[in-house]
Amino acid sequence: MNDDDAISPDSINGPDDNRQPLDQLTDRAVDGLLGLLRRANALAGGVLIFVFVTSVGSFLLGLAALDDGARSAWLLLGTIGIAAGIGSALLAIWRLLKVRRKSDKLTGELRRFIGADGDAERTVIDAVEATEVSADESIVAVSRQFSSMRDGVDQQELNLPELSMALRSLTTFPGLMALAVVTGFAFALVSPIFVLVLLF
Repeated sequence: MNDDDAISPDSINGPDDNRQPLDQLTDRAVDGLLGLLRRANALAGGVLIFVFVTSVGSFLLGLAALDDGARSAWLLLGTIGIAAGIGSALLAIWRLLKVRRKSDKLTGELRRFIGADGDAERTVIDAVEATEVSADESIVAVSRQFSSMRDGVDQQELNLPELSMALRSLTTFPGLMALAVVTGFAFALVSPIFVLVLLF
């Protein structure tokens, strides 16, 4: 999107849209936010399946291949790894679902946030533009665009609890997914070692 196509408070309406600019911007922001939440939820579900299969499979292989002290150490380390990997994916999914269940409140809170001052309005416009021009980018990359918006909302967290929770779910999503994926790959890397031990 070039500068000529950028959203401005006076040009966010379509030619046949009689709504106020604030309502139009709010609706577009909510649609973009919910769209990201749906994409994030789908990704988190796939990551959860991956980390569950790799971690539990490797954990069971390790228990079968090792004995004595090594088995006890693997029991401890494997349990911690499974809790970290699966737990982070489940936490991400739980946060996203919690936001979607209360999505009806996002519109009102976003309208109050946008109407607070010009800086808040500009921040929301930037976030809307990021979602609309980044359809082909990963959800992890797009979610980072909401960091500045979260900073502004967190200052009003008591008055905007649902919006604050939604943005927190999005901005912490990359870290939770990274932890789950790294854990899954770590388990996947040690699995061949356990297979070799069992064979030889």
